[in-house]
Amino acid sequence: MPLKHLAFVARLLIAGLIAVGLTACASRDRSSSGPFQPYRIEVPQGNYVDQSMLDLIRAGMTREQVRFAMGTPLLIDPFRIERWDYVFRFQHPSGFADLRRATVFFQDGKVSKVESDALPTSDDGADPALPGYRRKQGRNR
Repeated sequence: MPLKHLAFVARLLIAGLIAVGLTACASRDRSSSGPFQPYRIEVPQGNYVDQSMLDLIRAGMTREQVRFAMGTPLLIDPFRIERWDYVFRFQHPSGFADLRRATVFFQDGKVSKVESDALPTSDDGADPALPGYRRKQGRNR
């Protein structure tokens, strides 16, 4: 009887190790902190800016017009008042973070140029760096 019991425990242990191994091999989903990790929340910080918002900005626009189109910038450096920085950071539960920047430069109170990272085309909910975004089932990243 003890030998049968030992064989059962060994099979159970092997099955458990296989299950843990398969879990570790699964693709990492940014929206999940993992089966054996504590729950983590999504943390959006800063100004969410997409390309459609940035396309509204033209050379010669005033600060008020830029603020109306894109919102108040996250950073206005008191030592470089001719530069507005729109920074967006989205911390996924997995620990991965999306960071995007857009900078508007002014000269004599008017827009002189705009620089930015690659931005999503519009706020259509398909951006992984949006609160509430969920990956479509059956699609691996």
